[in-house]
Parts: sequence; structure tokens; C-alpha cells
Amino acid sequence: MRQSTMKTIAGSISVCVIALALAVFGYVIQVEGRSSKKAKVALPAEKVIASITTAMAAKPGNLLGVEVENEGGKTLCEVEILTPDGKTYEVEVDVASNAVVEVELEDDDDDGEDDKDAKNDKDDKP
Repeated sequence: MRQSTMKTIAGSISVCVIALALAVFGYVIQVEGRSSKKAKVALPAEKVIASITTAMAAKPGNLLGVEVENEGGKTLCEVEILTPDGKTYEVEVDVASNAVVEVELEDDDDDGEDDKDAKNDKDDKP
């Protein structure tokens, strides 16, 4: 139980460090569209933090990274999370609604495809 608390605290500290970095440096996130052009947009740190919090509620673990993309006219935060069982997930969060759009289990094999993680992921059951 104590180790679980320590991991929760470490995860919270990670989120705070990211929030501080975004706030201090006025971070402008690169948004990658489907076209060859890349457009820069300013995304408030609060939106990024909210997206990270939502993603980590869906898949608790340690934050590995965040990427912002524009897909189908929607701005999405792709949050990469390492779960306690050692699996890596990519959780897509719609920035406007702060809702989870998709959860993918990152695939370790070499076929170049990720496994879709439906809410009934067999590997997630205790």
C-alpha cells in the first residue's frame, strides 16, 4: 500500500513539474495535422494538465509523454502512460470536451500497428 502511495505522489509531482514548465515558458505546442504543413497553436497549460489528468484517470500509471495533434478538426492530446504492470498505453483526450476518445495498448512487436484497447481489455483484468 505504501508503494502505491509513493507512485501516486510521484505521478502527481510529474504532472506538477510539467505544469510549471508549461506555465513558465509559455509553451507553444506543435500541432501536427494530416497535411504536410505544420501549424503552431497556443494551448493553455490548464488544457494540457486537464487532458493529462483525464488520461491518467482512465489508465493510472506514470506519465511518459504528451503530444498534441489535430485530427478531423479536433485538437487531441495523446498521453503516453506506463502502467504498473509494465505496459505502455496511449490515451487520446479531446481537448475541447476533456473526454477520452481512444485508448491504445502500445504494441511491442514489429508489425508497426498498435493494439486497440477496448474497455474490455483482457490484459487489464486483475
